[in-house]
Amino acid sequence: MNAKKIGIVLLVFLFSLIFSSQNLRAQGHFEFGFHYSQWSIDILRGWIEDSLSEELEENLRDEFLEKLQEDHPSLREISYSQDVSFDSGGDNYGFEIRWYPGGHNGSFSIGLSIEKTTMRVSLPEVSASMTLELEEENITKSASFQGAVSNAQFEMSPLSFHLSFRWDIKPSWKVRPYMTLGLGAASGTALEEGTLSATWSGDLTIEGEALEQYSGSESKTFKELRDEAEEEGEDFFLPSFFPFIQLNFGLKAALSENFHILIDAGVWNGFLLRGGIAIRL
Repeated sequence: MNAKKIGIVLLVFLFSLIFSSQNLRAQGHFEFGFHYSQWSIDILRGWIEDSLSEELEENLRDEFLEKLQEDHPSLREISYSQDVSFDSGGDNYGFEIRWYPGGHNGSFSIGLSIEKTTMRVSLPEVSASMTLELEEENITKSASFQGAVSNAQFEMSPLSFHLSFRWDIKPSWKVRPYMTLGLGAASGTALEEGTLSATWSGDLTIEGEALEQYSGSESKTFKELRDEAEEEGEDFFLPSFFPFIQLNFGLKAALSENFHILIDAGVWNGFLLRGGIAIRL
């Protein structure tokens, strides 16, 4: 099911709830809102760096060694070590329609929103150190390689549709806490168009020989990576849609009967800090 179909399903579901009861139509009201958010997963930085270091170690070691052996086939690895740093960031903005079945003093509401989220996950620097040996004409020479991957980044900007449920605690208060629980989805195209890029460089030092420098860079979409893998007969799975999970806690302040401001924080396939405005009808 693509994003357009998901949006239509959510829209039909929302309005079927809105118009299912004569009583709800009589006392309920709409609320329109706009919001902007900052996104990241930096709160998990330590755990992610440890996990990525383990995942990247074998791949990077093999990649560096394969590149060096193109010029020096007899190079042999003695030891390898690396350090990984992690960063993330992005933003989100959206338009939301909410329905309060209980009217202006109601606590519960149902919302439908259209969201644009930019999500960037990067490795600002991965440094690697490799101790090597080179055998030539029955002579063994010591060697070392100092390499670094910089600006390795994955970025995607999905357009998604969301259905959410909100509970305003003490709705009669001018400033009230609330909780929002929601689900959303973007089409698989968002993943296909996501880009993966990286730049790397390194210096090879061989005993008694001049320093050799290596470098390279690459930027590809996940669709390009999938097509390349399929051409080589390998599996590369990309889901048909990209799901979102939302759990936010915040405060809502009534500046007037029909104009409110909101600020909240919570889970959004990562972590969001959000501010917004809402207009009641």
